[in-house]
Amino acid sequence: MKMYLGEDEEIVKEDEDGPGSIAVESLLNIRTVASLSLEEMRLNDYTVALEKKNPESLVTTAKKCSLVASGQFIQMWGCALMFWWGGYVLWRWEDAFTYRGFLISMFSLLFSLSGLGMAAQGATDRDKAKIAGERIFTLVERESAIDPLSKDGYKGA
Repeated sequence: MKMYLGEDEEIVKEDEDGPGSIAVESLLNIRTVASLSLEEMRLNDYTVALEKKNPESLVTTAKKCSLVASGQFIQMWGCALMFWWGGYVLWRWEDAFTYRGFLISMFSLLFSLSGLGMAAQGATDRDKAKIAGERIFTLVERESAIDPLSKDGYKGA
């Protein structure tokens, strides 16, 4: 909550688009950056991140807080509804269903829904993924300036 309200000013935390994280990511993956010729793009991203000093407004922070709160609200009410319905079914048809079966179905629902929620949080931006895919296919499908089957070329000294 302190992070959303901006009260954790004493803790310096770099976000994914911050200059520090861009530099660290580029250095850790230097071979990939060099092989895909991403030096200029990473430099441009770093320059933009250095120039960006616009803190988030209170309205943006309030929107984030309300989204997190509504997500928690929906999750808790969903769990409550599943437990209520399971208890009702066990009470109404006690010969047809067992408590063990109820727990198995509850755990499978809870774990699958939480996994789906985590997967949705990690979903990437569609446009960025499309640009990255196009860049990879362009690199894979390009014709090399060096013909490996040619007999001509440098023979060595």
